[in-house]
Amino acid sequence: MFKFSNDNIIYQDNGDIQYIQFKRLLKYGVNHCYTLKGEDLDFSQSSEREKSSYEKISKALGIEESTLVKPSQTHTDNVKCIAKVQPNEELQDIDGLITNQKNIALTTKNADCILFLFYDPVKKVIANVHSGWKGTFQKIAEKTVVKMINAYQCKPSDIICCICPSIRKCHFEVDEDVKDLCSTIFGFTNRLEDFIEVGEIKEGKTKYMIDTVLINQILLEEIGLKKTNIIDCGICSVCNQDKIHSARVEGENFRRATAIIVL
Repeated sequence: MFKFSNDNIIYQDNGDIQYIQFKRLLKYGVNHCYTLKGEDLDFSQSSEREKSSYEKISKALGIEESTLVKPSQTHTDNVKCIAKVQPNEELQDIDGLITNQKNIALTTKNADCILFLFYDPVKKVIANVHSGWKGTFQKIAEKTVVKMINAYQCKPSDIICCICPSIRKCHFEVDEDVKDLCSTIFGFTNRLEDFIEVGEIKEGKTKYMIDTVLINQILLEEIGLKKTNIIDCGICSVCNQDKIHSARVEGENFRRATAIIVL
């Protein structure tokens, strides 16, 4: 069995494209995916492979390409409620999407950043959120839950959050300025020692390792999500660079994966 199948996720191979799915979402019949590396795949906006990549994953999931909603992510904390399929030009500077409508496929993309898939099985609401370290520091995942509560009357205790592959503490190395910013923003948690670790000294500068996944887990629990409803795939994009896209590994011309969720 492929190594990316574990207690929380299963590996799927459609022939043209490989992806993972979360067992909890499948239990509720929620159609979704997170795509793995492929020679001819790249979900980066306007890349030469973008159209064919979406064609392949749409076919694999059995959805129409016309239902895909693709925001222009720019590391903001902007989250938008979607009532109908909207073109990309109407989704500038949007990093999170929410809907309660069927047959609207919410998409995000990444190459190290965290992608969150939310689902409320009571109110039948889904969300798809992109959160790099800037989005994490702006608490976009928490703000998504607040919007689900205010716009759709969701209860945090009902909401399920699935965390897709991303760079993890073992490889998310930052300088002192980012560490200090992290300490300032999240000092209220009284858990800085849990998600900030002193790293190596390089070129005379001390590096720090930050666990952005844990930060988000703490924020989501504090707003009311049950610990058992926060489901992490446990996959580091750098450690698994053979199957997961990583901007830090691939450099300037890195490719992106996509996460999709649809009612």
